Amino acid sequence: MELRDKIEALLFASGRKMELEEIGKLVKVRDTNILREKLLELKKHYDDKNSSIIVMEEGNAWKLTTHEQYIELVRQINPHTELSKTIVETLAVIAWKQPMLQSDVIRIRTNKAYDHISQLMEMGFVVKEKYGRTYLLKLTQKFFEYFDLRNDESLKSLFKDIKEAVVDQKKVGDFNNIVNNNLENNSIENNNIKEP
Repeated sequence: MELRDKIEALLFASGRKMELEEIGKLVKVRDTNILREKLLELKKHYDDKNSSIIVMEEGNAWKLTTHEQYIELVRQINPHTELSKTIVETLAVIAWKQPMLQSDVIRIRTNKAYDHISQLMEMGFVVKEKYGRTYLLKLTQKFFEYFDLRNDESLKSLFKDIKEAVVDQKKVGDFNNIVNNNLENNSIENNNIKEP
């Protein structure tokens, strides 16, 4: 058996991310450069075939997964399959600040996040509880298991380098109102200036 085929079999059978060290132990190869080379060959093999399956690298971990364009199709037989990019982005916002108010998620991710939150609840990644006029969103144990995280502390360590930078998006109309108000105020101030 070829090393690349062994690695492919492991990724397929595990159905999850696998660290290079774990793969190395199972195929009895210690040199991570050789492992990485074989993984890149495998990735290129699937990419060249324009396959519905892809090899994905996430940090020091690798997994065999469904190409994004086939996720909705696969979800028909397995509702707990890979998440779409937009849902992952919404989930990342929740995970970043969790527990988080639903109203804050909507403010950051727009109204489409209502659907994302419903799907995330249906899939068991998020729960919500009433909190005043909105809801408080929390991650479930399934979230931590799915993303191979031990606990909330390991999640926080993933986000430690991210600085809070939430930019309020203004509608064009709001922007125009602000500009017009500033122009009017400057005009009034200029008219009130008396010449010496």
